[in-house]
Amino acid sequence: MKKLFTSALLALVLSINVYAQEKTYFDENWEKTTQENMEYYRETTPKGKLTLIKDFYKNGTLQMEGLASDTTPSNEVFDGKVTWYTPEGKVMSVVTYANGKQVGVSQSYDVKGRLIEDMIYKADGTFSGKMISYKDPENEYYYNTLTLYENSAPAQTIIYDEDIKGIRSETINGKDGNYVNKYYGEKGKYLGSLSSESNNDGTLVDYYYNPMRISKIEKYKSDGTVKESVIYAKNGKILQEQKRGKKDGSKTTYDESGKQIANLNYQYEKETDSYKPMDGEDYELSYDYSYVSTIDVYKGGSQILNKEFDEQGKLTTEKTLKDGSTQEIKYYAPDGKLRSTLTYKEDMPYNGTAYEGLTEMQYKEGVLVNTKNYTEENKLKFEKKLNAKQNAYDATVFDNKGAILYTYNQPINEDDEYDYNFTGQIVQYVKGKPVNKSSVKSGILQSGKIRIKDYYGAKELERNGKWVLLKVYNSEGKLVQDSKILADTSDSFSSESQIIIQEDQLYNDFE
Repeated sequence: MKKLFTSALLALVLSINVYAQEKTYFDENWEKTTQENMEYYRETTPKGKLTLIKDFYKNGTLQMEGLASDTTPSNEVFDGKVTWYTPEGKVMSVVTYANGKQVGVSQSYDVKGRLIEDMIYKADGTFSGKMISYKDPENEYYYNTLTLYENSAPAQTIIYDEDIKGIRSETINGKDGNYVNKYYGEKGKYLGSLSSESNNDGTLVDYYYNPMRISKIEKYKSDGTVKESVIYAKNGKILQEQKRGKKDGSKTTYDESGKQIANLNYQYEKETDSYKPMDGEDYELSYDYSYVSTIDVYKGGSQILNKEFDEQGKLTTEKTLKDGSTQEIKYYAPDGKLRSTLTYKEDMPYNGTAYEGLTEMQYKEGVLVNTKNYTEENKLKFEKKLNAKQNAYDATVFDNKGAILYTYNQPINEDDEYDYNFTGQIVQYVKGKPVNKSSVKSGILQSGKIRIKDYYGAKELERNGKWVLLKVYNSEGKLVQDSKILADTSDSFSSESQIIIQEDQLYNDFE
């Protein structure tokens, strides 16, 4: 009889548990759905005055568990410790609640199971603790970061490599908004600090990363000027050092093997409170110190030469100067061959060809006679030539496929040198055939019709008596504005006016 009673009691308990436990299915947005369409499911079991919630991934792996007084999806009122898990079953975060409010310990972990947040929340919503970011070179994050919080505000941030007590930089924030940056070198050796309250008197250190190494140390005077500076190569050798005293200064540059390659002397000028380059070579390094970007040569306090280099360290230009005025510029191709020599007269281009980015400009006896601009793919984008009478430029604009977009004649305005608005006679082409002719004076359409593409779509302008008819199209070609504007209103002469036509608008080829 006793055995029969026990079996019956066990069956009753099991039936009560099965009856009490509920299962709900959710889609990927945690909206209720059917079992066939579910991505998650939830099991709820009464636990005294609270309910135990267990959420599962579709494959049955636990996704979250915790107690709540209200189990409404996305509006749960949790009480106690709640734990979330990754699809692989690792703890993702642990948060403590009190009647729906985050109070107490809160911890989060990354996909590798490393602690990334360890906070303690108060009932008023403020928190204290730490956050950690780990170096991840594959995603271009090259150092570890530890940030300590007090009353929800960052109190200290440490950037480090592998050892938090080794090479590192620290920022300590005061409650009054001031801060102190502290810098450490190899094996944690203290290098100096720079404070927001020190009126720039202190030390600034920059670092290379992955691995973390010193790239630059600068020591400042109280007036904010540099007293001493040292730049290091990634191999630890000194690349450049600079010192400035009361009467003079110097800058010395070395190659990556430590061999001196240049030296520059400064002279202090009390009247301007500055250091004037006197004799030697001034090497300017790129932002990451990986190559020389410019070399300026001085003699007797005057600059006599300037060299510029590309990111591969190749010489691009060589400028000769005399008494502060440019005499000539030599342009070099990437293979080191001389492209052209441009001579100057009275500090203005005189004879030769200049190269600026994707544009080349040819000068003859001080006159710009030809301008060519190319795309990144080295295709001709537009060309402007001075005509035989030397009273106007004839220009041709091409699209990305090499077809003509516009031709225009632009007269040289010698009467009003301050009128920078476009004046010209324009012919517009579509599929190799002229379709529109127009005349523009000082940016205002005088006659004819023209269609201009821009980033947002296109606009079509047509002159009709004293009016300019304007149609604006969006990027899908839909008409979004159809209006007419008086051509001679003061607003029409504003550079922001919709009816102003500028020369560079003709160069756009938005497909």
